[in-house]
Amino acid sequence: MRKQKGFTLVEMLVVLLLTGLLCSMAVPSLLDGWHQAQLDAAAQQIHRDIRWAQREAAREQRQTVVTFYRDRQPYRYKIAYPKINQTLRYQTLPCYVDKLSAATLTIQPDKSINKNGHILLQKGEHERYVYYYQTGRTRITKAPTG
Repeated sequence: MRKQKGFTLVEMLVVLLLTGLLCSMAVPSLLDGWHQAQLDAAAQQIHRDIRWAQREAAREQRQTVVTFYRDRQPYRYKIAYPKINQTLRYQTLPCYVDKLSAATLTIQPDKSINKNGHILLQKGEHERYVYYYQTGRTRITKAPTG
């Protein structure tokens, strides 16, 4: 009589059960990292576009306005010259975020911004802040600054 080689049904089920258990423990961590990466991408895009708008205002020697639209997902914003109503750039955030709190920014020809403030991006329990200052500086942080 020849001996059969292979795995029994019980052995296969145990391996599948253990694999499923390990995967179920890894998914929340992967999802958390994915949310953080999405927020980082959105904050970086806003930061780059504010800097671009500052360069454009200085180059053309005219006010530039960054207007945020939060009426539908994904959120959008527009960079334009306000007096002649010419749109320079219309951007959509690269991901869906749960919350975007932002004010309209007016950038002067000397690259200064009308007021100090921040833009809050939130997805799940994660937050990113894009701070902007009257001096024209901008920066991104993970936590609010006091």
